[in-house]
Amino acid sequence: MSTSAFNQQGDPKKHPGDPCKCEENDTATRKSISSLRQVYCLKLETAKGDRGAAAKDFEQKAKLFEEKKKLFMWTEKNYRLLRDLDIVVDTRLQATNDTFKANVAAYNTESTSLYNQLKAILAAVKDVKAKVSALRDQASNLENYKNDQCNASQWCLLTGKSMDNCKPDPNCPPVERPDGCKDADKIYCELIAVPKKVLVFDVDYLVKSAADIVGIQTFSNVSSLTALQSNLSDAGKNFITAVQGSVKERFTELTKYQADLTTAITDFTTSGITKFTKISDCDAAYATLEFLCEPKCQCAEPRKPDICEPRLHKCECEICEICAEVKNTYCEAGKPTPVIP
Repeated sequence: MSTSAFNQQGDPKKHPGDPCKCEENDTATRKSISSLRQVYCLKLETAKGDRGAAAKDFEQKAKLFEEKKKLFMWTEKNYRLLRDLDIVVDTRLQATNDTFKANVAAYNTESTSLYNQLKAILAAVKDVKAKVSALRDQASNLENYKNDQCNASQWCLLTGKSMDNCKPDPNCPPVERPDGCKDADKIYCELIAVPKKVLVFDVDYLVKSAADIVGIQTFSNVSSLTALQSNLSDAGKNFITAVQGSVKERFTELTKYQADLTTAITDFTTSGITKFTKISDCDAAYATLEFLCEPKCQCAEPRKPDICEPRLHKCECEICEICAEVKNTYCEAGKPTPVIP
């Protein structure tokens, strides 16, 4: 019986800098991110407090556990190894199973909520695709209008330029146009090119990516952990039953020290798991704030002027790579436990 199993977790990560004090930006997007960051800053402060309280509680539980262990070993030093196995392994296994059961139930609730939100996003993206398709059709109408020689006069009035087969009189002086109208032909062409050559492809990538993400959530759905947790719990119960049966056959007396030690082990195990969870929650909050402070996405870049090319293909490929990794990770989930003869 020792605390080495939990001591291997190590100390919490040391994070340089304060992501709650990063440089502000006055763009609308960064203002929105800044508001969200403030929410996570509050969560980070709460997580730090919970982490410190969990560490202190773990230290107290570990100290109490060591004291009870010494008292038990001094009092029951002549008992056989089987009794120690019953107290330490069985109790810790039961406490762990109970904690895992509660955590899996909570994760299932969160996973179901996430899945529903992802499906809603996919539906919204599909709606955007329909609207982009309509926009592409209107862009085609604009292009047909532009290429129609019957509209040469309107084109000249709109852009100040003439079609190739409708040249103006070279003896007439050019008409001065307002500064705001000098790029009318360029803007008109972008209204045609961007929907047909950029948006229609980007929205296809978005639909594919959103569908892939829903698939990833399906494969990584923690509901599969329910069967694993149930198998672990059943195996643990069978193990506990077998050990306790042997203990009852060989020993008939349980002392007050044994009961005290059992309580200490249960509290120590639960406290250790809680400490690890709080450290993970704090690190996750910090990592989220670091990203919100400096959100960078290597696969997506702003559209460059005069270049009409799809931009999100790399993002789609990276999401597909994640999908493949998740499939490999959870490929064994849900398989029945082999029966040992």
